[in-house]
Amino acid sequence: MPVTPHSPLKRAPAQDSSDSDSSDSDSSTSEAQSLDKTKPRAKPTPPESDVEEEISIISSVDERSEEFELLDDEVHDTLAHGGHELKTAPLVTREAYASHRLENDIVQYGVLGKILGRTSQGSCSVPQDSRLYVNTNAPLSTFICGVQGSGKSHTVSVLLENMFIRDYFPIGELVNPLSGLVLHFGETGSAARPCEAAFVGRSDLPGVKYAPSVVVYVSPSSLKRMTKLYESLGKSVRVRPLYFEDSELDAAAFLSLMAVSSSDSAPLYMHVLLSILRGLGDKFSTSAFLRELESKKANFNPGQLSSLQQRLDLLQTFMKPRGVESLGPRFKRARITIMDLSDPFIDSASACGIFEVVLRQFERADVGTGKVLLVDEAHKYLSQTKTATGLTKSLLTLIRQQRHMSMRVIISTQEPTVVPSVFIDLCSVVILHRFQSLAWWDQLSKHVSADLSVDGTFDMVTKLKTGQAIVIAPAGVGMVDEVASETGNIVAGSNEEASKPKRILAQFGRRYLLVKTRKRITMDGGTSLLAVPVEA
Repeated sequence: MPVTPHSPLKRAPAQDSSDSDSSDSDSSTSEAQSLDKTKPRAKPTPPESDVEEEISIISSVDERSEEFELLDDEVHDTLAHGGHELKTAPLVTREAYASHRLENDIVQYGVLGKILGRTSQGSCSVPQDSRLYVNTNAPLSTFICGVQGSGKSHTVSVLLENMFIRDYFPIGELVNPLSGLVLHFGETGSAARPCEAAFVGRSDLPGVKYAPSVVVYVSPSSLKRMTKLYESLGKSVRVRPLYFEDSELDAAAFLSLMAVSSSDSAPLYMHVLLSILRGLGDKFSTSAFLRELESKKANFNPGQLSSLQQRLDLLQTFMKPRGVESLGPRFKRARITIMDLSDPFIDSASACGIFEVVLRQFERADVGTGKVLLVDEAHKYLSQTKTATGLTKSLLTLIRQQRHMSMRVIISTQEPTVVPSVFIDLCSVVILHRFQSLAWWDQLSKHVSADLSVDGTFDMVTKLKTGQAIVIAPAGVGMVDEVASETGNIVAGSNEEASKPKRILAQFGRRYLLVKTRKRITMDGGTSLLAVPVEA
């Protein structure tokens, strides 16, 4: 019978010289064969020579070998010099920066503070060099929370100093200062206080020569009161009325200022406004819109006219009157622009609409440098209600596209449960100052990458000193033991007798840092007022 390539060769059974042995083993042989039929037969392993021959045949007929040119052969080394993960790392330790000579990857940075501990799954270590840098050259998003007096505003000011003050080397290396926008909606009356970001523009240290200019835009109806409020900061801060020119407002800006909603439950006059805007299309202007609106007011009832007039009055308040000179561009390099809408006649819904218009202008502004947006005291206006939906959507879109806009976003709040939790999900850095609320803890622990379920972590948060914080930054870069980088645990000196493990560059991942924020170099506007002053 001829042997085909796919038919196995059958070997004849060997003849035994002893007939008695054959007869004795007949029963056992048949039993073994019956058992063997129930077992799957293993596929024979081909000789190495056959495998090598098969590989060589495949290689010889591969006419697409050029496809390997676009396949990265160093996929495992994601932190190589010039790599995206390294250039865009939001935080980096001094140990990593110096040992791997990262000055060409992170060309400007600021000192955030010092690392008191680095923790993962209950294990803790302290780096050889405790300095922690924030990468001011790359876009990032930071969520900061904590009770009053925990150091939250201090940390925000430290970040702004790192992004705006150059040629003062104790705080790092800044080559190109940014352009900043601050959204602030505070208290009025006797509880009114200047926005604390304005104090970054003033420093009494002799070595600080390039503090940023600060311009505060306020509601025109509160100009006199707000000018007096900020006069304690001297000439370093200028207060101006917020006016929009007709050419600055497109249909989207008009919808935001008028708080127009396209939902089915919106009042009838809202749908009329939308109809007018659709009719104008690209030919929209405020004057043309008002002319069209006049012709349709006859169809409104007194209640609708009253609501409409309230929105029109708000719009007219912020439109630039005739004869008022233009004050030039609002956004510039090395300038912090503050939108302070603390006004008894402006509610949070109206403030959100104005903030949305200004934010859109900030995104489009050509400032020749990177940008930073500070959403200050976000819980006062950025709630999970319908009135803040427009601003919330704009901010979420901005964070998702921040790397395309060279944007840095800082969200500061005293109540993390009020602010939509999706902001925590999207932020690349989360900084937790002291608080005592279990509700806060439950909310935050569900939306961060670090393992905060270890016993004692919440107790540590409640006992944080002023200026101390837990910092979570999965994409941050530092030096870790080679074994620890794989398991996530960092145990420095856990085996004194064993050889010292190799230190490698790795991302923080699920680890979190205990950090003490550095001292400020600008004026502190958030000091606690005591009944009896006590010297530090």
